[in-house]
Amino acid sequence: MLISSIQSYRFTNSNNQYSSITNKYNLQSAGSKILQTNPSLHKIPVNFHYNANIHFGEFFDPNRTVPHIDYEEYVAMTNITKRRFRKRYQTFDKKVDTKELFDTKDSRLPLQSEKEMDEFIKTSKIYTKYKDQPIICLGRSPKWFLNAALWMKDGIDDYKFVAFSKFWFRPDYKEGVKRLDSLAPTEKEENAYRRYLKRIKADPQTIVDNMEKTGKKTVITDYICSGKGACSFLDVMSKYADDLGILDKFAKSIQFVGIGSMDYMEDLNPYAEYISEPRVPMPPKLIPYENQIKQEFYNLDYNMFREMLLNQNTNECRSTYYPHETWAIYKPDKFKTGLIKDMKKVKEMAKQANATKQSMSIFTPAMFDYRNLLNFRILDALFQRGLLKTIHHSKL
Repeated sequence: MLISSIQSYRFTNSNNQYSSITNKYNLQSAGSKILQTNPSLHKIPVNFHYNANIHFGEFFDPNRTVPHIDYEEYVAMTNITKRRFRKRYQTFDKKVDTKELFDTKDSRLPLQSEKEMDEFIKTSKIYTKYKDQPIICLGRSPKWFLNAALWMKDGIDDYKFVAFSKFWFRPDYKEGVKRLDSLAPTEKEENAYRRYLKRIKADPQTIVDNMEKTGKKTVITDYICSGKGACSFLDVMSKYADDLGILDKFAKSIQFVGIGSMDYMEDLNPYAEYISEPRVPMPPKLIPYENQIKQEFYNLDYNMFREMLLNQNTNECRSTYYPHETWAIYKPDKFKTGLIKDMKKVKEMAKQANATKQSMSIFTPAMFDYRNLLNFRILDALFQRGLLKTIHHSKL
C-alpha cells in the first residue's frame, strides 16, 4: 500500500506513559537535574527526550501503536514499559492488521524463542572480529546483525550502509560467472551510483586512502548464496577504481565476509551430490586478484536464517530498495522505498519526493510497528544477557 502523503510529525505514542513522563520531567531541558532528584530515572540519558531520534521515513499515523524505538528509547524505559512491550511482541500477530504487512501470510515476529535469539546474537558477534576495520554493509541483508553489533558491549563502533539491489551476473560452469549486458546498468546509471558512493565515502578512493593511512582493509559483508549480487557490486567498484587508476590498490584494500545457510543451499539443490561453501565470484577486472582478496563465510542456524533473511516482513524493515534502474532517479540516503518491485511506482514516488523535498516511504503503520518492536526485542535480549553497551549514540 502506498502512502499518499508523508508529513514530518514527531510520533505521538498512543500509550500516554511516554508523553506524561516527557511532560512531567521536561527531559529535554532538565537533563542532569532530573537524574539527581529522581533516582528511579537514573538510566535516562542526560538531555534525552523521547522521539527526538527519528530516522527518515518515519511519520505520524494514528494507527501506529509502537513509537520509534532505538538504543536511547530503550534505555530510558521503565521496567513496566519493558514488560508491556514484551507482551506486545508476543501478541503482535494476533492484533496486527495483516493486510498492512508486506507478507500477509507470516504475521509472527521473528526471534520469539531464546534459542533463535542466541543464534542471532552469535551471528552478530561475528562482526566484532572486525571492529577495528571499516565495514560496508552491502544492501539490506546483514543490517539487523550489524545494528546488534553496534549496540553490543565490545562490539563495533560504526559501519557504512551501502544501498545496492539486483544483479547482472549469473553463475556459469565454464567462466565462473557470465555478465548479462541486457540487465546491467547504463552509463548514466553507473555514473549516478559513483556519485552516491563518493558522497557517502564508500568509493574506491576512500577505501584505498584508509588502507594507506591505517593498514586496515575494508570489510564488505553481505548474504551470499550464488554471490551474483556481490559480484555485480564489485563490478561497479572495480570499473570505478580502474578509471581512477587505483585498481591494484583497491583490490588489495578489501576483503569479503559472507553470511548464509548451507542447509538452505541444500534445500535449493536437493539432488546435488556436494554443496560447496559459497564464495563471491570475481567480476572480470578483479579475476587477476582473486587469490589476494580474502573471503570468509559464516554458516547460520537455519531457523534463525529463515526468520531474519528469508522472511519478507523482516526484510522489508531493513532499508532502501535500490536497483540500478533507480540510481539516476533518487538518492537512497534521502529516499526510502522498502521493497517496491514495481519500477513505475518507484519512479512516481521519486518524482513526488523531488517535488515536495520530502523523504518517502511505503511503510504502513503495521510495518513501522513491526520494525520498532524488533528493535526492542533485540535491545531487550542484549540487556537481559548483560551484553548491552553502557553508552551508545544512534545514527540520525
